[in-house]
Amino acid sequence: MKINIYAPVTTTQVKFAHVNYRIAIFKLVRRSFTCLIFAVGLFLGLSTSFMPSAVAAPSYVGDFTQNMEASSPSDRLPPKVAKAVLADLAKLQKIPPEKLKIIKYSQESWSDGCLGLPQPEEICSQAIVEGWRVVVSNGSQEWVYRTDNRGRNIRLETLNVS
Repeated sequence: MKINIYAPVTTTQVKFAHVNYRIAIFKLVRRSFTCLIFAVGLFLGLSTSFMPSAVAAPSYVGDFTQNMEASSPSDRLPPKVAKAVLADLAKLQKIPPEKLKIIKYSQESWSDGCLGLPQPEEICSQAIVEGWRVVVSNGSQEWVYRTDNRGRNIRLETLNVS
């Protein structure tokens, strides 16, 4: 409704304008509140799914005596990790992968993103990384690898252990 500023204003027009003003403010407040609730929900949802609990730990946690016969499926070395370790060692030592055998493995918690084996001048994420310690042999030599759980980050712990 348009109000002519030169015409006299009736009480009905004033009440109507006042009601429209209140409705507009109510809609604005309701929309702002909805956005606030959405933003808080989004923040809480993202912060709980991407923020692991921080716990201090030494370079390695656990013992290295676990046998190849695992007691449960979660104790078994994932095939992706085994393939990544064998492929890396085969390429590094120029040994056919079929001549290499994983003789020991154990689940470990590494103290950082470098799996406790930083290179000079390398910056490592300071978060605990769950992963594996894998010992590979060709019959005469042994190599020890550290990996993350998925085999994406692998590091040679030692060149030779005989």
